Parts: sequence; C-alpha cells; structure tokens
Amino acid sequence: MPFRSDADPGPDLFVPPDPLERFQALYAALAANSSWLTDKIPLRLAAASLITSPGDPALLVSATHRRDAELRARLGWLTDIAPALRVLLAAQMVKYGDDANAFIDEAERVRVMFRAAHLRRDTAYEALAVLVLRRVLAGRPVEQAEVLRLRDIYEAMKRHHWFLTGPEDLPVCAMLVTHPGTPAEIGAGTDALYRALHKRADLWRGDSLQTAANLLYLTGVEPGVIVERYATILAGFRETGTRIGEDEYDELAILCFIAWPVEKIVATVSEFRDRLKTTFAGLSRTAALNLAASLAFTRLLPETEAGQAGPALARLADAKLLLDMQAIVAARASTTA
Repeated sequence: MPFRSDADPGPDLFVPPDPLERFQALYAALAANSSWLTDKIPLRLAAASLITSPGDPALLVSATHRRDAELRARLGWLTDIAPALRVLLAAQMVKYGDDANAFIDEAERVRVMFRAAHLRRDTAYEALAVLVLRRVLAGRPVEQAEVLRLRDIYEAMKRHHWFLTGPEDLPVCAMLVTHPGTPAEIGAGTDALYRALHKRADLWRGDSLQTAANLLYLTGVEPGVIVERYATILAGFRETGTRIGEDEYDELAILCFIAWPVEKIVATVSEFRDRLKTTFAGLSRTAALNLAASLAFTRLLPETEAGQAGPALARLADAKLLLDMQAIVAARASTTA
C-alpha cells in the first residue's frame, strides 16, 4: 500500500504504468533471496509497500535486506519480533530512507516513556507504534506529551469498547496523536463511526468493524458522508458477486477515499484480483482482494481530482500497511499460543 508521502501526488511521485508488473518484479526479487520455507505473505506485503519507490527492484530489495540484517543485529528487547514483521519494518525504512540503528535507538528511548505512562506491554505493537510516531512526527524525537496523548486516546477508545481495545490498537492511537480533537472527542468519534457502520452497512460487530471505523476516522470526513460512501462501495462489490467478509472491512475503508465513481473502483479492483489469481496459484480470496485494493489504490490515486488527496488519505495509506503488519503479528501469536 502506498504511504503518506505517496498520498500527496507531486512531481517526485513514482507511479508505475502497471502496478502489478512492478509488484511482480519486487516480489520475485524478494523471494529469490529467501528460503523456500519462508512465509510468502510478508514478502508480498513488503513488495506492495515498495511499488511506488523509484529505482531498480533488485536495488530496493538489496537495501531492504541490509536494513533487515541491521535490525536483526540490534533488536535487543525486540528479539521476539518475528522475521515476518521485521522484513516489513525494513521495507518501510527503505521507503522513507530511515536508518535501522536510529529506529532502534528511538524505540528503546520511547519504550521507557511507555512504561512510565503505564501503557499496555506488547513488544511488537510498541515497536509499530514507535514506527508510526516517527512518520507522523516527520522524524522528530517523540516527547513525553505525545506519549501521554497516545495513552489518553487509547483509554478513551477503551471506555467505549473495553472488550475490543487492546495493544494491537497502539499503532492506530499513535497515528491519531497528531489528529485534531481531544482524546475524549476521538474516542467518541470512532465509536460513532463503529455504530453507524453497523447500522447502515450491516457489518458484524467486533475487531474488524472497529478497525474499519478507526481508518475512516483518520480521514476527518463527516461521519454520515463517509459511512454512506462505504455502504455504496460495499453494495457495488456485492452486485458483482464478490463476497465481502469481516477480513475485508478494512480494504473497503481504504477504497472509500479514491475520488472516482464506485463502478470504476470496483472494476479496477476486480481486474487486479483476477490477474493476481492467474499469476499466483493458491492465493486466497482475502489475500487477492487485499493486494488488489492496494494495486487499485496505486493506479487510481494519481488520477484523483485535485484537492481530494492529502494528509487524510496519507494517514489512511500509512495505516493500511501497519494493519497488515498487525495481522501477521496476531497470526504468529495464535500459532504459538
């Protein structure tokens, strides 16, 4: 998924003529340097994250492997971060020109502040939250006030959904640190979207619905407008016979902010999904739609009407890969529990 810097189209934005061909080249380069036992899911996500990075795919992948090795050498307290997550962290660092040692130094410093603020402990999600803060603060060192605001946003969300809100929400809370409004207003706003999506789009209550609500809140668009947009896109997919389950709720949230008719969005995602299924044998329905949404986002965003792409879309695009990372962390936790 494109990142924050990609969501504000400008002269330096690299948009490949065919995002799928670019994705295939990056994925092939990543897979060529991996054992046949390597989990291919994080490699696909890493390749998707690098699609709009200019440069030769082999050089981008080489840089990703160097960052990965640097992270592995410096992990320390982060040693329980799985290689699947580490390669995604490395890809983001290449995307932004970040330094692995600088990231680890900052993560260790901020972790002390997390403990002082009594934030929930979780190594992987704490690392992801620090990564988000480095993005939204444009590399500026995290200060105590921002850690306290993150904690207060987390607690505000938990007051509305105590049974759903957990450490996995720390990265989203970090993304909301620079969002306008008090923590109480943010908690109430995300809850209002949660309820509206359930009522208007008939979505199942639970973690997936909370994720979609949090993503939509990042845009700052009026709740009634954005929920109606979501319901319309959902109906558009169902009219083509595409089943949308809980695992795809966040994909539809991403697609809500491409300023094109629903028919074009659905057609573009469907085209990429069908090509992906032909190219990658055994790709699951959910994985195909996930990647297709990312590729459609890459193709359609530069065509978006002036003024439609900007910081809100940027935060949303950032959030997409972080949610993919969280899904991998959760999957690894469930297999080792």
